[in-house]
Amino acid sequence: MRIKDKKRFIIACGGLAAILIAIIVLFTVRLYHSGNNAQVADKTASAKITSTQEATTENNSPTTTAETGNDAGDKTSSTSTDSITALVNKNHSISASYVPNDLVTLDLPSTRDTQLRSDAAEALVKLFNAARSAGLDLYCCSGYRSYENQSELYDWNVSTYGAEQADLVSARPGMSEHQLGLAMDVTSASVGFDLLESFGTTAEGQFLKNNAYKYGFIIRYPQDKTDITGYAYEPWHIRYLGVDVATDIYNSGKTMEEYYGVN
Repeated sequence: MRIKDKKRFIIACGGLAAILIAIIVLFTVRLYHSGNNAQVADKTASAKITSTQEATTENNSPTTTAETGNDAGDKTSSTSTDSITALVNKNHSISASYVPNDLVTLDLPSTRDTQLRSDAAEALVKLFNAARSAGLDLYCCSGYRSYENQSELYDWNVSTYGAEQADLVSARPGMSEHQLGLAMDVTSASVGFDLLESFGTTAEGQFLKNNAYKYGFIIRYPQDKTDITGYAYEPWHIRYLGVDVATDIYNSGKTMEEYYGVN
């Protein structure tokens, strides 16, 4: 073959070679990036799997809220409203709409019709029977109270005694253990079926103080603990916690706040 213009041919060949080289380089670069992208994708997928596994592990891990055992050996949170060990006080309130779903009307000597949660009611029957066996007659005075009931009672105390004194003897609505259905005010004929500090010195009051824990109750607002509980001494107010926790608190001499280590 005769080449008419050798210079143009060389240039053409050189141009073709350059194009071929550019294609090869471009192909190589693409392969390189493709490999890196695959590695990144693999790492991303691996990270997502690890993240999912960690989230699953976290969701399935035990809670870290304050917990304590009840009679059945279960773990119940002191911050759960439905727990029999729930703490309710001036710093830990409950919803205005909360109503226990297992309230029962008590068939015990009472100054009025009243209710408690079923476990607390069964325990109170045993406590009253033990008192009767000891020749003492205890009477229920006030158990479960709704948010509305507590509001009316608190307002009455404020209008009668003033806000400062009322806060020592009556819980504000949403801050009363009575709304939990786990507290009972107990009285006797020896104090005219009233709620008086002198009840603590009666045979009935002493029996309650020394034996209530055996049935799962504590004297919730003991003497000389107002600075901790926020309430004046109430020897008549007992709170159900289950035998194990009540016994621990009784033996420790602590209030619920001290026992849980919170205010």
